Amino acid sequence: MGEAQLKIWLAVLPAAASVLLFMLLISLQAAFRPRRLILKAYEELSGFLKVRGQEMAWYQTSGAWLQKNGASFHFGRWMNPVCFLAVRTVAAAIGLGAFLRISWAAGVLAGGFLFFLPGLLLVWQNKKDNERMLPELRLVYNALEIQIKAGVYVTDALAECYGSVGERRLRQAFLDLTGDIVMKADIYEALERFQEKFDNRYVDSLCITVLQALESGQAVELLRDIGEQVKDMETMVLERKKASLDRSMTFYQLGVLTAALGVALYACVMDMFAAAAGF
Repeated sequence: MGEAQLKIWLAVLPAAASVLLFMLLISLQAAFRPRRLILKAYEELSGFLKVRGQEMAWYQTSGAWLQKNGASFHFGRWMNPVCFLAVRTVAAAIGLGAFLRISWAAGVLAGGFLFFLPGLLLVWQNKKDNERMLPELRLVYNALEIQIKAGVYVTDALAECYGSVGERRLRQAFLDLTGDIVMKADIYEALERFQEKFDNRYVDSLCITVLQALESGQAVELLRDIGEQVKDMETMVLERKKASLDRSMTFYQLGVLTAALGVALYACVMDMFAAAAGF
Protein backbone atom coordinates (compact mmCIF):
# COMPACT_ATOMS: atom_id res chain seq x y z
CA MET A 1 0.00 0.00 0.00
CA GLY A 2 2.78 2.39 0.89
CA GLU A 3 4.64 1.55 -2.29
CA ALA A 4 1.53 2.26 -4.40
CA GLN A 5 1.00 5.67 -2.74
CA LEU A 6 4.67 6.51 -3.29
CA LYS A 7 4.34 5.75 -7.01
CA ILE A 8 1.23 7.96 -7.21
CA TRP A 9 3.02 10.84 -5.46
CA LEU A 10 6.03 10.48 -7.74
CA ALA A 11 3.74 10.66 -10.77
CA VAL A 12 1.78 13.69 -9.53
CA LEU A 13 4.70 15.65 -8.07
CA PRO A 14 6.23 16.92 -11.39
CA ALA A 15 2.85 18.14 -12.65
CA ALA A 16 2.10 19.86 -9.34
CA ALA A 17 5.54 21.48 -9.31
CA SER A 18 5.04 22.75 -12.86
CA VAL A 19 1.64 24.25 -11.99
CA LEU A 20 3.03 25.92 -8.85
CA LEU A 21 6.01 27.32 -10.77
CA PHE A 22 3.73 28.69 -13.48
CA MET A 23 1.47 30.32 -10.87
CA LEU A 24 4.53 31.77 -9.14
CA LEU A 25 5.80 33.33 -12.38
CA ILE A 26 2.36 34.79 -13.13
CA SER A 27 2.18 36.23 -9.60
CA LEU A 28 5.66 37.75 -9.84
CA GLN A 29 4.91 39.32 -13.22
CA ALA A 30 1.62 40.74 -11.96
CA ALA A 31 3.22 42.01 -8.78
CA PHE A 32 6.36 43.63 -10.18
CA ARG A 33 5.91 44.36 -13.93
CA PRO A 34 9.41 45.91 -14.14
CA ARG A 35 8.94 47.56 -17.53
CA ARG A 36 5.67 49.14 -16.55
CA LEU A 37 7.06 50.22 -13.21
CA ILE A 38 10.09 51.83 -14.85
CA LEU A 39 7.91 53.57 -17.44
CA LYS A 40 5.45 54.72 -14.79
CA ALA A 41 8.25 56.01 -12.58
CA TYR A 42 9.80 57.91 -15.51
CA GLU A 43 6.43 59.44 -16.43
CA GLU A 44 5.78 60.48 -12.84
CA LEU A 45 9.27 61.94 -12.45
CA SER A 46 9.06 63.69 -15.83
CA GLY A 47 5.65 65.13 -15.04
CA PHE A 48 6.77 66.20 -11.57
CA LEU A 49 9.85 67.96 -12.89
CA LYS A 50 7.88 69.52 -15.72
CA VAL A 51 5.33 70.99 -13.32
CA ARG A 52 7.76 71.99 -10.61
CA GLY A 53 10.34 73.05 -13.18
CA GLN A 54 8.45 76.21 -13.99
CA GLU A 55 9.64 77.48 -10.61
CA MET A 56 13.19 76.11 -10.92
CA ALA A 57 16.00 78.30 -12.23
CA TRP A 58 17.72 75.24 -13.72
CA TYR A 59 14.68 74.30 -15.78
CA GLN A 60 14.18 77.83 -17.11
CA THR A 61 17.88 78.33 -17.90
CA SER A 62 18.21 74.95 -19.58
CA GLY A 63 14.98 75.48 -21.55
CA ALA A 64 16.18 78.86 -22.81
CA TRP A 65 19.54 77.36 -23.81
CA LEU A 66 17.87 74.50 -25.68
CA GLN A 67 15.56 76.90 -27.50
CA LYS A 68 18.41 79.23 -28.51
CA ASN A 69 20.39 76.32 -29.93
CA GLY A 70 17.46 74.93 -31.91
CA ALA A 71 16.80 71.73 -29.94
CA SER A 72 13.05 71.84 -30.55
CA PHE A 73 13.64 72.38 -34.28
CA HIS A 74 16.18 69.58 -34.73
CA PHE A 75 14.71 67.00 -32.34
CA GLY A 76 11.05 68.00 -31.98
CA ARG A 77 8.99 69.82 -29.40
CA TRP A 78 9.30 66.86 -27.00
CA MET A 79 12.91 67.87 -26.31
CA ASN A 80 12.49 69.72 -23.02
CA PRO A 81 15.12 70.02 -20.25
CA VAL A 82 13.95 66.83 -18.53
CA CYS A 83 14.13 64.75 -21.73
CA PHE A 84 17.49 66.27 -22.63
CA LEU A 85 18.86 65.41 -19.19
CA ALA A 86 17.46 61.87 -19.55
CA VAL A 87 19.17 61.45 -22.94
CA ARG A 88 22.49 62.64 -21.52
CA THR A 89 22.16 60.37 -18.48
CA VAL A 90 21.34 57.30 -20.60
CA ALA A 91 24.27 58.06 -22.92
CA ALA A 92 26.60 58.40 -19.93
CA ALA A 93 25.32 55.12 -18.45
CA ILE A 94 25.89 53.31 -21.76
CA GLY A 95 29.44 54.66 -22.01
CA LEU A 96 30.16 53.77 -18.38
CA GLY A 97 28.81 50.24 -18.79
CA ALA A 98 30.60 49.63 -22.09
CA PHE A 99 34.06 50.78 -20.96
CA LEU A 100 33.85 49.64 -17.35
CA ARG A 101 35.15 46.23 -18.41
CA ILE A 102 38.42 47.87 -19.44
CA SER A 103 38.95 49.93 -16.28
CA TRP A 104 37.22 52.33 -13.94
CA ALA A 105 39.08 55.27 -15.45
CA ALA A 106 38.01 54.36 -18.98
CA GLY A 107 34.41 53.95 -17.85
CA VAL A 108 34.35 57.31 -16.07
CA LEU A 109 35.98 59.09 -19.02
CA ALA A 110 33.60 57.50 -21.53
CA GLY A 111 30.58 58.26 -19.36
CA GLY A 112 31.64 61.88 -18.89
CA PHE A 113 32.33 62.33 -22.59
CA LEU A 114 28.97 60.88 -23.63
CA PHE A 115 27.19 62.94 -20.97
CA PHE A 116 28.45 66.18 -22.52
CA LEU A 117 28.37 64.97 -26.14
CA PRO A 118 24.67 65.84 -26.87
CA GLY A 119 25.24 69.42 -25.74
CA LEU A 120 28.41 69.75 -27.82
CA LEU A 121 26.62 68.36 -30.87
CA LEU A 122 23.76 70.81 -30.37
CA VAL A 123 26.17 73.77 -30.15
CA TRP A 124 27.98 72.55 -33.28
CA GLN A 125 24.67 72.19 -35.14
CA ASN A 126 23.63 75.68 -34.08
CA LYS A 127 26.94 77.07 -35.38
CA LYS A 128 26.30 75.42 -38.75
CA ASP A 129 22.76 76.83 -38.77
CA ASN A 130 24.11 80.33 -38.14
CA GLU A 131 26.51 80.00 -41.07
CA ARG A 132 23.68 78.88 -43.36
CA MET A 133 21.54 81.79 -42.17
CA LEU A 134 24.02 84.50 -43.17
CA PRO A 135 22.90 84.83 -46.83
CA GLU A 136 19.25 84.71 -45.74
CA LEU A 137 19.75 87.39 -43.10
CA ARG A 138 21.52 89.62 -45.62
CA LEU A 139 18.49 89.31 -47.92
CA VAL A 140 16.18 90.11 -45.01
CA TYR A 141 18.16 93.24 -44.13
CA ASN A 142 18.17 94.39 -47.75
CA ALA A 143 14.45 93.70 -48.15
CA LEU A 144 13.60 95.59 -44.96
CA GLU A 145 15.75 98.52 -46.02
CA ILE A 146 14.05 98.76 -49.43
CA GLN A 147 10.52 98.39 -48.10
CA ILE A 148 10.93 100.80 -45.20
CA LYS A 149 12.50 103.34 -47.55
CA ALA A 150 9.46 102.89 -49.84
CA GLY A 151 7.12 103.76 -46.99
CA VAL A 152 5.94 100.29 -46.00
CA TYR A 153 5.16 100.01 -42.30
CA VAL A 154 7.86 98.08 -40.46
CA THR A 155 5.60 95.28 -39.19
CA ASP A 156 4.18 94.72 -42.67
CA ALA A 157 7.70 94.72 -44.13
CA LEU A 158 8.76 92.20 -41.50
CA ALA A 159 5.82 89.95 -42.34
CA GLU A 160 6.77 90.11 -46.03
CA CYS A 161 10.24 88.72 -45.26
CA TYR A 162 8.88 85.19 -44.79
CA GLY A 163 8.64 84.65 -48.53
CA SER A 164 12.31 85.49 -49.16
CA VAL A 165 13.74 83.08 -46.56
CA GLY A 166 14.76 79.59 -47.64
CA GLU A 167 16.68 78.22 -44.64
CA ARG A 168 14.26 75.90 -42.79
CA ARG A 169 14.90 76.97 -39.20
CA LEU A 170 14.85 80.70 -39.98
CA ARG A 171 11.83 80.24 -42.25
CA GLN A 172 9.88 78.48 -39.49
CA ALA A 173 10.74 81.25 -37.04
CA PHE A 174 9.62 83.92 -39.53
CA LEU A 175 6.42 81.95 -40.13
CA ASP A 176 5.67 82.03 -36.40
CA LEU A 177 6.54 85.73 -36.28
CA THR A 178 4.31 86.46 -39.28
CA GLY A 179 1.47 84.56 -37.62
CA ASP A 180 1.86 86.62 -34.47
CA ILE A 181 1.87 89.85 -36.47
CA VAL A 182 -1.17 88.86 -38.55
CA MET A 183 -3.08 87.88 -35.42
CA LYS A 184 -2.40 91.40 -34.08
CA ALA A 185 -0.31 90.14 -31.21
CA ASP A 186 1.97 92.44 -29.29
CA ILE A 187 4.88 93.12 -31.66
CA TYR A 188 7.30 93.48 -28.74
CA GLU A 189 6.40 90.05 -27.34
CA ALA A 190 6.46 88.55 -30.85
CA LEU A 191 9.97 89.89 -31.47
CA GLU A 192 11.09 88.66 -28.07
CA ARG A 193 9.83 85.14 -28.84
CA PHE A 194 11.51 85.33 -32.25
CA GLN A 195 14.82 86.42 -30.72
CA GLU A 196 14.72 83.66 -28.09
CA LYS A 197 14.78 81.00 -30.82
CA PHE A 198 18.33 81.86 -31.91
CA ASP A 199 21.81 82.34 -30.52
CA ASN A 200 22.81 84.67 -33.34
CA ARG A 201 24.02 88.24 -32.90
CA TYR A 202 22.65 89.29 -36.30
CA VAL A 203 19.17 88.11 -35.32
CA ASP A 204 19.58 90.13 -32.11
CA SER A 205 20.60 93.17 -34.18
CA LEU A 206 17.60 92.67 -36.45
CA CYS A 207 15.19 92.66 -33.52
CA ILE A 208 16.83 95.73 -31.97
CA THR A 209 16.69 97.56 -35.32
CA VAL A 210 13.02 96.74 -35.80
CA LEU A 211 12.24 97.98 -32.30
CA GLN A 212 14.16 101.19 -33.02
CA ALA A 213 12.21 101.62 -36.25
CA LEU A 214 8.93 101.17 -34.37
CA GLU A 215 9.87 103.80 -31.81
CA SER A 216 11.69 106.40 -33.92
CA GLY A 217 11.12 105.45 -37.54
CA GLN A 218 14.84 105.89 -38.28
CA ALA A 219 16.29 102.49 -39.14
CA VAL A 220 17.26 102.56 -42.82
CA GLU A 221 20.89 103.53 -42.25
CA LEU A 222 21.24 101.03 -39.42
CA LEU A 223 19.79 98.27 -41.59
CA ARG A 224 22.23 99.14 -44.35
CA ASP A 225 25.20 99.08 -41.96
CA ILE A 226 24.22 95.75 -40.41
CA GLY A 227 23.56 94.34 -43.88
CA GLU A 228 27.12 95.25 -44.85
CA GLN A 229 28.42 93.58 -41.69
CA VAL A 230 26.49 90.42 -42.52
CA LYS A 231 27.91 90.52 -46.05
CA ASP A 232 31.45 90.83 -44.67
CA MET A 233 30.84 87.96 -42.27
CA GLU A 234 29.47 85.84 -45.12
CA THR A 235 32.65 86.55 -47.09
CA MET A 236 34.78 85.52 -44.12
CA VAL A 237 32.84 82.27 -43.73
CA LEU A 238 33.27 81.47 -47.42
CA GLU A 239 37.00 82.19 -47.20
CA ARG A 240 37.28 79.96 -44.13
CA LYS A 241 35.47 77.15 -45.94
CA LYS A 242 37.75 77.61 -48.96
CA ALA A 243 40.84 77.46 -46.73
CA SER A 244 39.50 74.32 -45.05
CA LEU A 245 38.86 72.75 -48.46
CA ASP A 246 42.38 73.65 -49.59
CA ARG A 247 43.85 72.04 -46.48
CA SER A 248 41.79 68.91 -47.06
CA MET A 249 42.97 68.71 -50.66
CA THR A 250 46.58 69.11 -49.50
CA PHE A 251 46.19 66.31 -46.95
CA TYR A 252 44.59 64.05 -49.55
CA GLN A 253 47.44 64.72 -51.99
CA LEU A 254 50.02 64.03 -49.29
CA GLY A 255 48.21 60.82 -48.41
CA VAL A 256 48.19 59.65 -52.03
CA LEU A 257 51.88 60.57 -52.42
CA THR A 258 52.79 58.74 -49.20
CA ALA A 259 50.89 55.66 -50.32
CA ALA A 260 52.61 55.72 -53.73
CA LEU A 261 56.05 56.08 -52.11
CA GLY A 262 55.23 53.26 -49.71
CA VAL A 263 54.23 50.94 -52.55
CA ALA A 264 57.36 51.85 -54.53
CA LEU A 265 59.59 51.30 -51.50
CA TYR A 266 57.93 47.98 -50.75
CA ALA A 267 58.43 46.88 -54.38
CA CYS A 268 62.12 47.87 -54.26
CA VAL A 269 62.70 46.00 -51.00
CA MET A 270 60.96 42.88 -52.28
CA ASP A 271 62.98 43.06 -55.49
CA MET A 272 66.20 43.34 -53.48
CA PHE A 273 65.26 40.33 -51.35
CA ALA A 274 64.38 38.35 -54.48
CA ALA A 275 67.74 39.25 -56.06
CA ALA A 276 69.59 38.30 -52.88
CA ALA A 277 67.76 34.98 -52.72
CA GLY A 278 68.78 34.27 -56.36
CA PHE A 279 72.46 34.41 -55.43
